[in-house]
Amino acid sequence: MQRLHKHFRSWMLWPALALTVGTTPAYAHAIAGMRLFPSTLSFDDPGIGAELPLTFSHINVDGTEQNIFSAAFTKPITPDFSLVMGTDYQSLVPGGGVPAVHGWDNLSVAGAWQLYENDNSESIGMFSLTDSIAHTGGRAVGSEYSTWTPEFAFGQGLGEVSANWLKPAAVSGAVSVDIPTNPNVPRTLNWDFSLQYSIPYLQDFVKYVGIKAPFNNLIPIIEFPMQTCLDNGCHGQTTGYINPGVIWLGHYFQWGVELQIPINHRTGNSVGILLGFDFYLDDLAPHTIGAPIWQ
Repeated sequence: MQRLHKHFRSWMLWPALALTVGTTPAYAHAIAGMRLFPSTLSFDDPGIGAELPLTFSHINVDGTEQNIFSAAFTKPITPDFSLVMGTDYQSLVPGGGVPAVHGWDNLSVAGAWQLYENDNSESIGMFSLTDSIAHTGGRAVGSEYSTWTPEFAFGQGLGEVSANWLKPAAVSGAVSVDIPTNPNVPRTLNWDFSLQYSIPYLQDFVKYVGIKAPFNNLIPIIEFPMQTCLDNGCHGQTTGYINPGVIWLGHYFQWGVELQIPINHRTGNSVGILLGFDFYLDDLAPHTIGAPIWQ
């Protein structure tokens, strides 16, 4: 499951950010200063809040066609803490007449804390702890053991650099460890990062260069989701993808599309596609489901 979070606290900055993130103040979005970090499609963004992210991936790995639909729901409890629930539906179709496998993966629940947010340096950080609960998925896909995942996610904008052409750029990333309760299953280090260039930031806060709608809301991005096995016979083996694509920001949702290019033969030899939609519940329902329970 991809766990996606947002957070918005800086009410005084709203007039300048309105064209980028919506028309009314919101509790969510990963925002630091004038910088909005979009919800990345393959790993967590560094904010918390109320949202409904949906992703779909299609790729062929070693002759098996993999289709995975992921959904999550994030509910803010306080302005700095959210609860997250999510799962995947997987369809695995091997070649050679082998029967296909379909089903829901285990249910995941998580708590996410906003650790810091600095407007001047355009930096933001989030910590989350996730439990993929045993026996909550279908027999064909779900596992009989739980997996705990502590994670730190961060974002850093380059708005303070002297070169104007670099100011719209930003880096985001997430580092986590999957710790199965079954000692025979390997632990996995997930290390992910993205490079992104915000057209809205360029035109609103650096220099208007005449890019018109709908392209003025685009953020070209390259994501690098990586996994390294830590033990149990596969120590040091790394798999991952290079995901070039674009994310489009709207008032109430965002959408994105990326290619999935394997980094080595261990990962696979086919290029896949990743689609994502993220609905901003804090903007769609700011006084009900999108608002923190305690403020």
